[in-house]
Amino acid sequence: MRHLTVTALATVVMALVISVHADYVTAAESLKPPPKDRVVAVYFHRTQRCPTCQKMGSYTEEAVKTGFVQQLKDRTVQFRYVDFQDKKNAAYAKAYKITGPALVVAKVADNKVVEFKNLKDIWSNVADKKAFIKYVQAHIKSYRNKEATNKVATQ
Repeated sequence: MRHLTVTALATVVMALVISVHADYVTAAESLKPPPKDRVVAVYFHRTQRCPTCQKMGSYTEEAVKTGFVQQLKDRTVQFRYVDFQDKKNAAYAKAYKITGPALVVAKVADNKVVEFKNLKDIWSNVADKKAFIKYVQAHIKSYRNKEATNKVATQ
C-alpha cells in the first residue's frame, strides 16, 4: 500500500513539474511578437455567459485547437476570448460592431486587420457540434488560403 501511495505522489509531482514547464515555455513564447501575417479567431462574449454561449466558446476553441495544431504553435493562427462588455475591450467591440456574443475571424497582414467576418451561422450550428467545428475551421482555412495566395502573387 505504501509503495502505491509513493508512486501516486511521484506521478502527481511529475505532472506538476511538466505543467509548470509547459506554462513557462508558453509564457516565453508569448513574449515574442506575433507573425506579421496571421489569422485570428475571436469569440466575443458577455460578462455573464449562458450555457449556449459557453458551448459556442468551447466549440470554437476546440475547432481551432484540433484543426490548426502547428499553426497555433507558430502563431499564424490564434484564438482569443474577449468579454465585449468589459470597458477595456470597448474599442474591439466598436471596431467589429459587436452587440452580442459573436465569433469574428480576422485576416491580419503586416500587423493590420485587412479583412474580417462575423460568423453569424454559429447560432444555427450550435446544436450540431460537428457542423459547428467544420464551419469555423472552413472560414479559418479560407483566410489562411488567401494569405498563401497573396504571398505567391507578390513573389
